[in-house]
Amino acid sequence: MRCQIETEKGKVRRFVIQYEILVERAWAAVTRFDTSHDAVHRDLVSSAGKVTKKWYHHLNFDEGLNFAYNDIEANWEKYREWYLVKGKAK
Repeated sequence: MRCQIETEKGKVRRFVIQYEILVERAWAAVTRFDTSHDAVHRDLVSSAGKVTKKWYHHLNFDEGLNFAYNDIEANWEKYREWYLVKGKAK
């Protein structure tokens, strides 16, 4: 898991939390939560490079950071399986 978090006065200003796996000696991003576009969202990246976004408009950046970390921690095996099996180009 790769994390970048920027805070100001104890509040999250922006963040990126990305789950990566090693595939054929190269790191590949599988899923990424971030605050670009001024909203919390998740990018699910297929092995073919297709990106599917899911928005979490109901979460502020502090809540989104906690949600993102907990989601990846709880679901990394599912994300890995999806990337390696279901996320392949057809």
